Amino acid sequence: METNAQISSQALDFENLNNLPKESQEIEELRQMFKVIISEINELKNQKTVEEKRRLIPFKDVMVILGIGKTKLYDMVSKEEIPFVRIDGSIKFDKEDIDRFIQEKKKEKFSFQINVGELKGKKYIKKK
Repeated sequence: METNAQISSQALDFENLNNLPKESQEIEELRQMFKVIISEINELKNQKTVEEKRRLIPFKDVMVILGIGKTKLYDMVSKEEIPFVRIDGSIKFDKEDIDRFIQEKKKEKFSFQINVGELKGKKYIKKK
């Protein structure tokens, strides 16, 4: 009989599940539940792989990726600030273009100019 350590060290697949000890009906029920769970996990892995291979991504996904709303993204599209393609009236984005867009935004330098005249009288600048 295998110990718990031996069982847990085995890869969970259908063949190994059949090698588990059959001591009671509870174990058989657990075996069937594991088969269902493993099947669902494999299905999710395949689904994720298909999504990762997809090159064009929809409008809503880009909103989530960039953390912006629909209006802002439509504004960026209309001003051609972000690359896009239009297919049958739908706006799609190339995944590589979005990644490049994000990298370019990371590289942009921010410069702030303070107009001292506007700050006079405020607590940040002391009056003479």
